[in-house]
Amino acid sequence: MTSAKTIDAPAVGGATPAEDGLRSALQTDLMRQLVGAVAEFVFVVDRSLRIVMANRGIGERTVKQIEGSLITEFFPPGLHARALSTLHRVLANGQVDGYVTEIEGSDGQSRHFDVRVSPIREGQKIVALAVVTSETTEQVRAERAIATQARMIESMLEGVAVIDERGIIEITNPAFDTLFGYRRGELIGRDMAMLAGWPFEQPERWQPLSAKQGRSMQVEFDGRRANDSHFAAAGVLSRFEVAGRNHSLLVLQDVSERKQLERAILQAVSREQYRIGNDLHDGLGQELTGIALMLRGLAGRLTTEYPVILPEIEGITRLVNSSIESTRALARGLSPVNLERGGLSDALEGLAMHASELYGVQVTCTHRVKTTRPLSTELANHLYRIAQEAVRNAVRHGQARSIRLHLHGARAKVRLTVTDDGLGMPAHAVDAPGMGLKIMRYRARILGGEVRFERGVPDAAIQDARPGTRIICECPLEPAADAVRARRPRRPASHGVN
Repeated sequence: MTSAKTIDAPAVGGATPAEDGLRSALQTDLMRQLVGAVAEFVFVVDRSLRIVMANRGIGERTVKQIEGSLITEFFPPGLHARALSTLHRVLANGQVDGYVTEIEGSDGQSRHFDVRVSPIREGQKIVALAVVTSETTEQVRAERAIATQARMIESMLEGVAVIDERGIIEITNPAFDTLFGYRRGELIGRDMAMLAGWPFEQPERWQPLSAKQGRSMQVEFDGRRANDSHFAAAGVLSRFEVAGRNHSLLVLQDVSERKQLERAILQAVSREQYRIGNDLHDGLGQELTGIALMLRGLAGRLTTEYPVILPEIEGITRLVNSSIESTRALARGLSPVNLERGGLSDALEGLAMHASELYGVQVTCTHRVKTTRPLSTELANHLYRIAQEAVRNAVRHGQARSIRLHLHGARAKVRLTVTDDGLGMPAHAVDAPGMGLKIMRYRARILGGEVRFERGVPDAAIQDARPGTRIICECPLEPAADAVRARRPRRPASHGVN
C-alpha cells in the first residue's frame, strides 16, 4: 500500500489528531479505488462539514477541487436548511439519518435523490460523517407511472382482472367486482371458472396463449353474478409474464343489452326468411305447379285438335317448370331447414348435393344424431349457415377437392364437423378482417357453443398431399345460460352481495 498523502486544502483549524489520522487513512490509493467503484455519490466530511474525501467529481469540478470545500457549497439554496439540520442532528445524536429531495436538472427535468448521513466514530467520539447520495430518478418515475396506471385501472368503467395460469383471480378493479356483484376484493383468490364458462372452465383452451407473450384473444361468455343472475360478457384476454410466471389480463364489459338486440334482430330476420321461404314453396310454388299441370292437360287436347301450336305449349311448360325449380331454390335459400320436412340432416344433405353441382367438387354428408330432444329451429338454422360458410370457404380459399360434412348429436350436445383437403387455413386467417369466420363464431356463441378452426397435417405417404382444414362447432341443445347454470356449483350465499 502506498503511503498516505495529505490533502491539498487549507488546514482546518481545531482539527484533532483523530481527524488528521482519518484524512490520512481515507486518502490512500486503495481506499480511493474502493470508494470510486461505488455507484452512489460518497462524501466524507469532518466535524466542520468540509469534504475530506469524495468518490467522484461534481459538474466541472474534479475530486481534488471538491475536497476541502464545505459540503453546503454543493447543495441548492433551497436545500441548505434541510441538509444542515440533518448533518448537525447526526453529529449530535450519532444516529443514521437522511432525507429525499427533488432537484431540477440542467435539462429542466426533475432529478430525485436519496441522501443518507451516517456517523464515523473513533472510539466513542464522532470524528466525521459519511454522506451517501443515491439518484432515484428512474425508480421514482417508475413508481409514479405504476401508481398512475393503478389509478387509471381503478377508475376504468370496464372490469379489469389479473388471473394466474391456473385461472385464480389475483387482482380486480372496482368495476370488475361490481360487474359480478361482489364486494370490493372479495373475488381475490377465487377460480375464474366460477364466474364464467368457456374458456376458463377448460384452461387448455386459453393457456397456449402463453407460448407467445403479448398475444391476446377476444372472449365472449355467459357470466354468473353473485346472486345467480346471468349476463353477457365480452372483452379481451391478454397473456403476459411476471417473474417467470404466466398471467392473464382480462378486460370485460357487460354487453347483455347489445346481445339481446342482436339476437332479436337475427331472430326477426330468420322468422321473416322462414315466412317468405314457406310462402314461395307453398304459395307461388304450388300455383306454378298447378299451371304446369294445366298446361300438360291442354297439350294433350291440342295434340289431336291443334297440333300446329303444340310446340309453343311445350315451350311454355318448360318455362313454367324452370320457374318452379327457381322458386324451390329460393325457398331453400331463405328457409334452408324445415323441421317438418326432414330437419337439419336432410338440409345438410341438400347442401352437399347443391355444392357438388355448383362448385364441381366432391361433397359428402353423414349424420348420427341421438339427442335427448329434437334440435330447435334456431339451433338447426345456425348450424346450417355455419356449414354453408365453411363449404364456401373450403372451395374459394382452400381450393379443396373434397369436403365432408358430419353431424353428430349425443345426449344434450350436438357437434358439426366440416373437413376438407384444401391448402389449409393460414395462422392469421382467424384474425383477418373478413366477416365470414367472425359470423360463424357469432352464431356459435348465440347458441352457447364455440367454433374451432384446425389446420390439418398433410399425409407424408401421399404425393402432393395438402394439410386441409377442419372446422368444429359444438353447441348444447339448451340455451347458453341454462347450460352454464346446470354445470356450475352454487356459490355459498354467505359470500355474495344480493
